[in-house]
Amino acid sequence: MREFFLMIKKWDLIIIILLILFSFLPVSIFSYQQAKETEASSRYVAVITVDKKVVKEIEISSHTGTQRFEIISQDSDINVIEVKDSQVRMKSANCADQVCVRTRAISKPGQTIICLPHKIVVEIKAVNAPLEEMIISS
Repeated sequence: MREFFLMIKKWDLIIIILLILFSFLPVSIFSYQQAKETEASSRYVAVITVDKKVVKEIEISSHTGTQRFEIISQDSDINVIEVKDSQVRMKSANCADQVCVRTRAISKPGQTIICLPHKIVVEIKAVNAPLEEMIISS
């Protein structure tokens, strides 16, 4: 091990440290941009799509209580989606793998639940508040 440390020069160590620091740059830029986008919007909406077609949109930022509904497709595929307070989860599904049911509840923009066999995607999106709401709340 001693020979290894004798082989490394001062500039080699500086370059390695700089490369490690630069590897975190995309994560920090993405986090900053995401935080800026969510601060600008005040509403979160759960968008449910089946086979790339929007089926339902639910505003979860001001949702209280529990609401359940079924998504039934043409092949008798059934998914039960539960909205509890400001979180959305896949309560049950009759697909074989049950990955979507085991996925935890989502509540922040960018989070998704995907049922691949039934082609269902539940995604949380940040939506800008309409101008009238901003004027009234000021």
